[in-house]
Amino acid sequence: MANSVNQEINVNSKHKKSSDRISQLPDVLIHHILSFLSTKEAMATSILSKRWLWVWTSVPILDLQDTPFCRTDPNLHFRQFVDHVLILNKTASLDKFCLKFNLVDHPSYVKTWFRDAVSRDVKELDISVHGTESFPFLKLPFALFTAKTLHVLKLSHGVELHVPGTVSLPCLKVLNLVWIKYTNDESVSRLFAGCYVLQELALHKHAGDNTTCSNISIPTLKTLFVRFAPTGRRRHKLKINAPVLKQLNLEDNLTLEFDLEDVSSLVEANVTVSWLENRHIPLLKALSNAKFVSFHWDWYAEMKWRNFRPYRLFLNLVQMELHVGYGGWNLLSLLLEISDHLEVLVLAKNDNCRGLGFECSWKPPKYVPKCLLSSLSMVYFKGFEDLTYQLSMVKYILKNARVLKMVDISSNGDLPLDSKIDLLKKLLMFPRGSKACQLKFN
Repeated sequence: MANSVNQEINVNSKHKKSSDRISQLPDVLIHHILSFLSTKEAMATSILSKRWLWVWTSVPILDLQDTPFCRTDPNLHFRQFVDHVLILNKTASLDKFCLKFNLVDHPSYVKTWFRDAVSRDVKELDISVHGTESFPFLKLPFALFTAKTLHVLKLSHGVELHVPGTVSLPCLKVLNLVWIKYTNDESVSRLFAGCYVLQELALHKHAGDNTTCSNISIPTLKTLFVRFAPTGRRRHKLKINAPVLKQLNLEDNLTLEFDLEDVSSLVEANVTVSWLENRHIPLLKALSNAKFVSFHWDWYAEMKWRNFRPYRLFLNLVQMELHVGYGGWNLLSLLLEISDHLEVLVLAKNDNCRGLGFECSWKPPKYVPKCLLSSLSMVYFKGFEDLTYQLSMVKYILKNARVLKMVDISSNGDLPLDSKIDLLKKLLMFPRGSKACQLKFN
């Protein structure tokens, strides 16, 4: 009897020891686990046991957000909450300092928080400010622009970029400037000039941000995301000089003037515009070395191609996507003529234009493009509506593509079943220039 009792005690004690295995982990692993939580959630773990009481104060990531959910005490003002965290957290080196809050009074104390982060050799700084027009935009302390350890800097919304002096950010590789305001064009130029190893830039701009020119001259830049919001019709100039740029994502909803000096290393380009028009011709020319290109447009204006057609562009292009809105399908013929090595073609009708039944004009190329004779192997057509111009394009490609392996057509979901069956019969009757071509219809 005594032996059985002792055995039960031993089993229970072993169970207790093994039931809290996570507390037995070394601090470095626990810090890693807590780094996936907000600071408020990390602080809440202090009630688990004595072992956890102060563990959160050594986590090298601070994620502070001005919401009731992210405060340990709902009655505690956000300023007091942040001050409390910074006093208790003794980490000498911060991996990340994330601050998302509403600016409701004088921002002087906020600058103190940033200086504290910089003094701890912060590697990533993520600042998002939300407020009202009655409060001024937040100007960052200049110490932030000379942070020697900063690798990632993200600024969004109620921040004003004011750079009065020389910038030196020797380790900065990722920079996000999203819907912020700029004191002037010079502040932007000074910031870019001080980013010696910058590789990724995200720039989201609007008409009221106080700039007239975005001059992106960064010799180390590899990835660029640029978005211009559809607010106002003020003309803006976009200059890009990035000789090692690999990926470009551009959304143009303003009246942009393009000056792309050097993007010769470009591999992938994704371009979205509201109106595709003459001012975009310099942009199309600049994409000549890309291997993967995607164009999206809603509206199309008749374009003058006199200075464009002689270019044998896109010699490296292997995949092209065209997402077309109201008109502009004739551009397909031109792009096929100047893409000699194209292998994959994706055609789609923009979602906002589907189901309307609008017919468009399409003229096939005068001569069969070289890519149809020697390289085009895959064609995808999304949002197919059994319209005359769509049938003409598919018929032309099936007839003239000599090495085509598959044509995959996805019909508009609004088509009735009987219409889909009739459409499939039409498609199966089209002659095929490639005996190996398979027709897939969804």
